[in-house]
Amino acid sequence: MKIKIIGLAAVAAMALTSISASSAAAKACSATLSSGEACGGTYGFVYTGTLEASLKAGTSFTFTATNSSGQSISTITCTTSTLKGSVTGSTGVGSINAMTLANCSSAMCANAMSFTTTASATNLWPIQVTTGTPPNGTLAIEKFDMEMICGTLLGNITCRYTSAKVMGTVGGGAPAHVTATTVPLATVSGPEAVCGSKADWSATYVVTNPKSLYLT
Repeated sequence: MKIKIIGLAAVAAMALTSISASSAAAKACSATLSSGEACGGTYGFVYTGTLEASLKAGTSFTFTATNSSGQSISTITCTTSTLKGSVTGSTGVGSINAMTLANCSSAMCANAMSFTTTASATNLWPIQVTTGTPPNGTLAIEKFDMEMICGTLLGNITCRYTSAKVMGTVGGGAPAHVTATTVPLATVSGPEAVCGSKADWSATYVVTNPKSLYLT
């Protein structure tokens, strides 16, 4: 019996170690640096500083609102979007201080529309990058919150959406890419007929600063 208990404890410890390792905070590295803490291989050195990204050329930010019956109410596409923030490369922790969306269109919002987000210098969205198989990994953004103004034939309608945490994948490279696929958001306010009971968005961003970014 004692041997069995010890064996089970060892298995549990190994499982916990595996889980911890698979979700370990990543180091953010860049080959644009010429000194600092080395990351190994061709990944350059640990990067701490500004992060900037914009939509991948030829793609769109796609936003779909769905009602409580699971029916799609509207699909919105924005051809311009940017992200700005910063990261501490040694811990993979940082924040988003701006997210913009522009040139958006939708059949539902035929009389013009706009998106705004709450990310700002005084309301940072925390981020955490975690490593997968270097140079790739994941990006988690907390406090994600956005507002949409939809111009309908009956006037402007405001919809607000939020999520405690949204996830995306990071493809390390020169440049790196961040891809979010069908990210769920909860509808906080606004009529379901226009705003839906929930929404999902997808987008692929190219990291423009730094010029190269790898997760190790």
